[in-house]
Amino acid sequence: MKPNPTSPATVSPTRQRLHGLLPAQAAQLRRAVALVEAGDQMMSGQLLLDLSRQVPENAEVWRWRGLRHLKLSEWAPAAACLGRASSLRPGDVAVLLALGQAQDNAGDFDAARASLLAAKPCAKSASEWLSLSLELDRQGHVDEALDAVQRVLLMQPGLPVALLQRARCARAVGQAEVAAADCRALIQRQQHAARAWFLLVDLKTVRLTATELAQLENAAAAAASGPADECELLAFALGKALEDEGRHEEAFAVLKRANQQAQNAHPWDSAAFEQQVSMIQSVFVPGATAAASSQGEEVIFLVGLPRSGTTLVEQVLASHSRVEGASELPYLGSVISEESRRRGQPFPAWVPVATAADWARLGQDYLRLSARWRRQRPVCTDKLPDNWLLAGAALAMLPGACFVDCRRDALETCWSCYKQLFGPGHVGYTYQFETLAAYWQAYDRLTQFWARVYPRQWHTQHYEALVANPESQIRALLAFAGLPFEPGCLAFHQAQRAIRTPSALQVRQPLRQTSTPAAQYGALMAPLRRLLREAGAP
Repeated sequence: MKPNPTSPATVSPTRQRLHGLLPAQAAQLRRAVALVEAGDQMMSGQLLLDLSRQVPENAEVWRWRGLRHLKLSEWAPAAACLGRASSLRPGDVAVLLALGQAQDNAGDFDAARASLLAAKPCAKSASEWLSLSLELDRQGHVDEALDAVQRVLLMQPGLPVALLQRARCARAVGQAEVAAADCRALIQRQQHAARAWFLLVDLKTVRLTATELAQLENAAAAAASGPADECELLAFALGKALEDEGRHEEAFAVLKRANQQAQNAHPWDSAAFEQQVSMIQSVFVPGATAAASSQGEEVIFLVGLPRSGTTLVEQVLASHSRVEGASELPYLGSVISEESRRRGQPFPAWVPVATAADWARLGQDYLRLSARWRRQRPVCTDKLPDNWLLAGAALAMLPGACFVDCRRDALETCWSCYKQLFGPGHVGYTYQFETLAAYWQAYDRLTQFWARVYPRQWHTQHYEALVANPESQIRALLAFAGLPFEPGCLAFHQAQRAIRTPSALQVRQPLRQTSTPAAQYGALMAPLRRLLREAGAP
């Protein structure tokens, strides 16, 4: 996880912060800071180390030593240096937030939370409260992040970046009206309008008025010659809004142009991805990594393509008294990546030589990193969709864990991915029908392989079946996960929890008849239908 670029971690030393340094020392610190920000970590490290020896009691020197380690993702050294800075200058919000960030990334979640709580009574300015809100949000404390940004708006009503932050937090906790009002205020004032339009439409439960739709069409047309990121945001928002109005041909044309632009910026190599999937499948031969252990029985992995119902299934499980919905956790991938760095080999090349002890150690690392999500309830979900690629490694690390493969009609899933703008660089396969079909085929092949290799730990949950017969499907899901049936799971839409995905508001509504928006496009979907049939989709 990267440091939050909007936190005080990027605040340069002011005259007040340089207090206690001789002019030559202050000049050396300024030079070191410039080098840190320019990316020269070797020379900046030497200058800062020398300064900490000259003035070992100067908090600002220790702060910048810590920030340098943060930029290098060296979490433990960053926490040590920032802890020293905090002890030398208690109550410094910038130091406390950077310290909390380092501690969180190092896996010391209690300490991270304590640092953020310690920053609260020290925060005085709107910028400090905003930075606190952003860091609380990043660490998953969304209710507190919302409270913090409310403080910002009391101090500076209408501050654009704070309205955006409140809208994001409000959506996560189910306050659609608040989120929509903040987006509309920003649009009216022409402040961060492209992002506000996108967020407003992406709420998915709020319809635009006829006047708003006309305004969005004008904004999208005007942005065509402007910055690429604004053009993308407005185009994807307009495509969804036009679909909502039943203007399918226009929506298709807009989304096709938007995806082409995104694909040019983020190309996807389907052949290389297919090769990666084949390599993964080849090293996880049946029984080779199996272990007789219950380690990981407190974790339920939810996987599938984006927009396939993973958030819905998590909401059902999180309505159970024993389950915490932890959303999309990065820990499985980070543990495997760290092991690859340690071995000097990419995953899955080192899998054949990994021992049972190695897998147990990696599983313990995952459990340690995810432990905070099991403090209130003994079981947690991990809903990162792409973890289907790592299921073999996960079940070697955590033989007691289980996987729920969330599936939805292939055409509807792929179309839903195509019209959704995700974070840049994460889902490059969604920008073309050809790459979507190739990705679906690779996913289908590998997940069916996992289902054969790990039949006791793998459960396929079909979205359409869940919508058609909720009670029987939910009972079967809970039984698979080793959980007793609870009626509250049938009223999953009433569960109060933060949700940070595009479906955040949709899953707070009762189940309705299965939605099939792709079917409404008729012949326009023919190319995608053909590609999916060729890929083996039913």
